[in-house]
Amino acid sequence: MLFVSQLMNLMVRARDGSDIGMLSDVVVRIDDRSYPPISGIVVRDQRRAMFIPAADIVAITHSNIALNTMQLNLQRFSRRDGEVLLNKDVLDHQIIDINGRRIVRVNDIQMARIEHEYCVVGVDISPQALLRRLAPRAAAQYIIGRQVISWADAQYLASAAPVQLKVSYNRLNDMSAVDLARIVDALSFRESAEIVAALDDETAAETLEEVSDERMADLLEGMDQERAADILEEMTPSAAADALEDLDADVAEQILARMEPEEAEDVKELLAYDGDSVGRSMTTDLVVAYPDDRVEDVIRGLRARDELPDPLTEIYVVEHDDVEEGMDGIGARLIGIVRIPKLLVTGADVHLRDILEEVPTIHVDDPSENAARVLGEYNLTAVPVVDSVGMLVGAVSVDDALAVLLPDIWHRRGSRNFG
Repeated sequence: MLFVSQLMNLMVRARDGSDIGMLSDVVVRIDDRSYPPISGIVVRDQRRAMFIPAADIVAITHSNIALNTMQLNLQRFSRRDGEVLLNKDVLDHQIIDINGRRIVRVNDIQMARIEHEYCVVGVDISPQALLRRLAPRAAAQYIIGRQVISWADAQYLASAAPVQLKVSYNRLNDMSAVDLARIVDALSFRESAEIVAALDDETAAETLEEVSDERMADLLEGMDQERAADILEEMTPSAAADALEDLDADVAEQILARMEPEEAEDVKELLAYDGDSVGRSMTTDLVVAYPDDRVEDVIRGLRARDELPDPLTEIYVVEHDDVEEGMDGIGARLIGIVRIPKLLVTGADVHLRDILEEVPTIHVDDPSENAARVLGEYNLTAVPVVDSVGMLVGAVSVDDALAVLLPDIWHRRGSRNFG
């Protein structure tokens, strides 16, 4: 195994054994391969820095680098797009440890020969690696201990290099939103924007819902407004409303105008409520049914839906006569709820009126804290929200209530898994 820090300033020798210069850096093109091969090295003599392609390298050892040629391109080295210098662009920079779900500092870079090519295979994040670099060469060998992360499990940040790179961030889409948010909050704005730009709309929305308000506002204001609108459409309406309220008023209005009319209308309705009210924290994504509906009809309706509310813990039963033509039941008088476990164990022909239960409600203009109090007192997973005339307008879940009462703790609920 070879480590880049130990190779710097090694003598590079031509085929006849003559000295060409000292190793200044190692060039690699980072792509989708787990272990990208080096494309060449940068060698410096007393006058210039030269590029030597990997095909001309016979062997790299801890004592020198041997070439198979005596003919060199003496043109001064100039970096091209897509090229990363391991010593300059990776060493001492931050990367993301995918498995550890954390940001780590690269204290050394591991290389190995794989099928006749020298490849980048890992990064050493141990403090001992940094000590070895700082210690005299004679003493460095006595500093033991390494903590190497496979390059296949590391996410390089393209913004670390001063050239245009095409870096894949596909693996980040598989990380939890909480872990991604902690990384986005911890990185610089430029690096955070780089990550969010690479995420799909749904993952970006889930991640931004978990980041700090300041960082979310900066990211949304800094990105293309069409992209910002697409992300907000994937958020819950209450989260989107909160996000827009933190933006510059003109920017928020422009983004809202670019959202799909239906999603934009839901957000506008929530923005009409006070920021500390139940109306701001509630969801309007409910499953509504009628007292004459049978259990099998409701279950069939659930299966036919493209997407179900998350979480789905109860069915809201409303007066049929109050529902306007084409409406989904929101704005009708609430009769009661049927909990999902009850629905699943009840006979198919039973009507909802026979299994519903009454529940307390809260008013849409009540303080948000009222929702948490009612949820706790009545041991509910969600509490219905009604307007001044008792019509159903939404519901507040336990998650919604805790996010309001304990925002910092709730956003860190996955921190125990974060390295």
